[in-house]
Amino acid sequence: MERYALFTGTYNLLMGGIKDFKRSFHDKEDAYTEIEQIAQIDPFIHWAQIFDKKTDKARVFHIVDKKVIESKAGGCPKQSAESMIKAVIEIN
Repeated sequence: MERYALFTGTYNLLMGGIKDFKRSFHDKEDAYTEIEQIAQIDPFIHWAQIFDKKTDKARVFHIVDKKVIESKAGGCPKQSAESMIKAVIEIN
């Protein structure tokens, strides 16, 4: 698995874990480009997270009217981020 994991979904309940995992990327720019593409083609996706395995931080985005808006609310709680990445590692 690459450094940046992309998670997306309809409702951000912080409970989906591996079900919300889409794929991983070598760099965050590619992950963000994927979010922009999803925003244009999938009307049911309303949020996305790019999780950095190295820093254990996540950037959180909302998708509104096909536009990607980054949340400034502090990202993802550490426990939830760790839970998500552990689920992804266990699958691989």
